[in-house]
Amino acid sequence: MDPVTDNQRFHLILADVAMAMAISTLDSGTPVCEGEYRPGAVRDFWLSRGTDPLMRQRVTALANAGLGALQAIEGEALVDKARRFGVPVSADLAREICDHFAARRQRVLTYRR
Repeated sequence: MDPVTDNQRFHLILADVAMAMAISTLDSGTPVCEGEYRPGAVRDFWLSRGTDPLMRQRVTALANAGLGALQAIEGEALVDKARRFGVPVSADLAREICDHFAARRQRVLTYRR
């Protein structure tokens, strides 16, 4: 299997934060993840639990919306949200993620001019 790119890893981490937020909101009381964290683990763990289809649809829809919002926040806010919902993100990693998505937005804005 090919190694995960930074772009993929950053998306997986933000998806995990968004998923943890959605799980906490809609399916509170369930664990977010088991074992050591790796990017994508929160989403994979929760989806593997075999939750009823309606709850699965609601959580994934809320997580997808949250993912879009998380791509626009700054480093400290990302660290705060990640820690609050159980996803270990260091300040340095949060800065890398935020820089990545800021550069991505800038490329899109430059391209559309």
